[in-house]
Amino acid sequence: MKKLSLILLFLVSILTYGQETDSLRMTECGRQLKSFYLGMDILHKWQAGQHINWQTGEPDDPDAVSGIRTHCSAFVAAACERKGIYLLRPPEHKQELLANAQVRWLNSGRSKNSGWHALPENTLYEAQRMADEGYLVIVCAQNTNPHKPGHIALVMPADLSLEQNRQYGPLLIQSSAKNRVDAWFRDAFRHYIADWNAPADHVMFFYNDHLPCSSDRK
Repeated sequence: MKKLSLILLFLVSILTYGQETDSLRMTECGRQLKSFYLGMDILHKWQAGQHINWQTGEPDDPDAVSGIRTHCSAFVAAACERKGIYLLRPPEHKQELLANAQVRWLNSGRSKNSGWHALPENTLYEAQRMADEGYLVIVCAQNTNPHKPGHIALVMPADLSLEQNRQYGPLLIQSSAKNRVDAWFRDAFRHYIADWNAPADHVMFFYNDHLPCSSDRK
């Protein structure tokens, strides 16, 4: 009987190990970060076609004819600000072409003073894993044409299989032509990825070392 129990325990441990190594799972801090992102109500705010207050995402100028296209950079900046983390934002830079400027800033030495670091190798996996642990993770690309906007988004904590991560990359929350809380990286940045076997050659990943589960700025 004791031998049978040991065999059963061994089999259970094998099954559990397989589940853990074949998937990415949110920690409690990751679940809190996901709730925080969803609470920003991006499906109704930071909408394309409206001039918005970058901090709230609410329309603020119904007669505006510029600065109304999309608001990916304003949304990411607002999320960071609410977490007490600095990312280049108004008034230091206007909303127009802000994503390109944010990419340049993140690649500068100044961003390290605010806790930003480039992700190491195996970026698709590490981006999702760190977001699942509650860290803010940014995905961004600078447009080669300085007069056209780039793109920037946040990795959304999510329970994913490793196969999903390999095929589609991390899950994102983003403001775009259509705002999404569940956009796949491969789709969201398809215009910037020349080679899916080396996506980090074209798109950059950064995380902030701000401690997970820390208090949000009201």
